[in-house]
Amino acid sequence: MKIYKSRNPNKLRIGVLFAMQVIFGALPAVLFILFAIDNFRTAQANPEAVAANTNYVSAYISAAAIVLCGIAYFILARRYNILLSGLKGERSLAKIAKRHKGSYDIFINYPIQYKRSRSEIDMILVGKKGIIIIEVKNHSGTVSGTDSDDKWVQYKHYKDGKNTEAEMKNPIKQVTRQRDILKSILHSNGVDAWIDGVVYFSNPLIRLKLSLKNKSSIVCAGEKELDSFISGYSAPRPLSKKDSEKIIEILRSNL
Repeated sequence: MKIYKSRNPNKLRIGVLFAMQVIFGALPAVLFILFAIDNFRTAQANPEAVAANTNYVSAYISAAAIVLCGIAYFILARRYNILLSGLKGERSLAKIAKRHKGSYDIFINYPIQYKRSRSEIDMILVGKKGIIIIEVKNHSGTVSGTDSDDKWVQYKHYKDGKNTEAEMKNPIKQVTRQRDILKSILHSNGVDAWIDGVVYFSNPLIRLKLSLKNKSSIVCAGEKELDSFISGYSAPRPLSKKDSEKIIEILRSNL
């Protein structure tokens, strides 16, 4: 049994976003210093112009540039935090993969595409007990929703009394779509296999308020709960050794 890891493009994106945050974070100070130097030189060369406040254009341009840098920094920081949160979730998933590599061949950050449908599965486990695909989320706070909702809602309560509310795409629908794409890939290669999808919330500060009526809607909160699910898992139609080997070969060929 092996663990196969695809390259995670988000690691490069996180590095680029961090560098851009540093640049846009420092740029306002640089612009302020340049404006001060320019103003000082103007005062030395033409004191009357400064006294008459004729250097407005430079001041307005500098102020506008500083505001734009602030906006850019805010947008970059928001995207950076989202990707960093996702990376933390994937690291938690990698630890779980190591604990189960004796029973499954495991594929991490696996890109899938069938015709025009494409996605990336955080983790696929293939073994004699069946196939499990896992979508990891690192959200914190309270998350509520149902199987059929297009959006779930995340509530956060802070120590200073501040409360926030944000929507997230229904991850059950996301993992269902990934399962359908993977089933199509296997069908096109002559394999009919049962696949179960799991949504895994990795953040220890998560609280779930979900109403799930469909038996195929599986959600785990925390490593202990996901470990328990994987250890006790058995598909309604377990894989034969031949099918298991063929599926692994199909997945390896698409890496």
